[in-house]
Amino acid sequence: MSRTLARTAVFALWGIAVIAAESHASAQTARRPTACSGCISNWYYFDEDGGGGVQDWNCGRSSYNGHRGTDFSLSGGNGAIDVGHDLVAVADGVVINAEDGHYDRCRTCDASVDGRCGTAYGGGFGNFVGIDHGGYRAFYGHMRMGSVRVRTGDRVTCGQVIGQIGSSGCTTGAHVHFETRPPTGGYLTAYDPFVGMCSPLSRSVWTGQGPYRGLPDATCDGTPPPPTCPSGTYAIWTCDGARTQRRRCIDGVDMIEPCTYGCISMPIGVDDLCAEPPDSDGDGARANIDCDDANSSIFPGAAEVCGDGVDQDCAEGDAMCPPPPEDLGVPVELDAASPPPDAMPDATSAPDMAGDAAAVRPSALRPGLEGGCGCRVVPRNAGFRMGLFSVCAALWMGVRLRRARRRG
Repeated sequence: MSRTLARTAVFALWGIAVIAAESHASAQTARRPTACSGCISNWYYFDEDGGGGVQDWNCGRSSYNGHRGTDFSLSGGNGAIDVGHDLVAVADGVVINAEDGHYDRCRTCDASVDGRCGTAYGGGFGNFVGIDHGGYRAFYGHMRMGSVRVRTGDRVTCGQVIGQIGSSGCTTGAHVHFETRPPTGGYLTAYDPFVGMCSPLSRSVWTGQGPYRGLPDATCDGTPPPPTCPSGTYAIWTCDGARTQRRRCIDGVDMIEPCTYGCISMPIGVDDLCAEPPDSDGDGARANIDCDDANSSIFPGAAEVCGDGVDQDCAEGDAMCPPPPEDLGVPVELDAASPPPDAMPDATSAPDMAGDAAAVRPSALRPGLEGGCGCRVVPRNAGFRMGLFSVCAALWMGVRLRRARRRG
């Protein structure tokens, strides 16, 4: 019963992979992963059987049970590794995984036979490179130790050398294991890049897949890969580990938004949220708009007090107080018969009036000056009063001088 369920699960995943592969049929096609044209002597294709049997894309048996990729075996075996046969990127893309430093002359997957080999090294791939080519991801496994030339995050172009053929990890001889997967998904979602009578694909991944048990063409597609999102990103906003920002990626557009006040994780499938700014002083204005969130009397819209050096309403500085209104007075009106002030004699030219001082009485003054100064001015400050007094004194002196001249 358990074997039946396992087989059902495998077929279900296989179906999902086929659908994913078909949905990316418009992606750039691939050239062969080997730089050489005559260095490969054997082929082990993807096992299309999905059960206990073996069947390749051409309905042959050039595979082995459960094989999830295509093996291009090096002519000469492990003895030819030191020659240095280059592996190249099958299309433009971005490196998502790269691992090196493992023993590269393995002849077994059994770690008890050789502790330098097996699935403990690079997940069985040993020294390997994984590249996101846009509509699919490709893994190049079992490379020669020290030959890996790219690192995670590197951008590569079609035909660029990424390493050399070896026999590292879980392997019995020198070859390159080439495996295609959907943009998302693991080992069980890998699918056959070849199209044939026993392959579910309607379109080959290869630019030219070549003959059965032969190498695909070395021709690059030339079509730029569709934009892809970095590994570990999602189409919904997701908090980072430090909870200081959130990130999402949609159709290759990678967006990062800082969360100044922290990031809040939400249920799965829902955008994580940036925390709202606090209102520390409880005045109704959050810290992002309150110019002083530690003082509840200061916030946007508060009553502003001018001239106190405090910006109560957060309106870019303390308000200036308006200037006091200017002093306005009524001008002095002189009698038509009186000479203008600048025509009055000054003190040095006035005659001696000492003898006539007693003869001058208030009742004898001109009508406008009866009883003292009759200037119709309302004084408003001391300076104004002094000016008014001076004008009245000058007028009074002029009247006395004219009376003195008549007597003389």
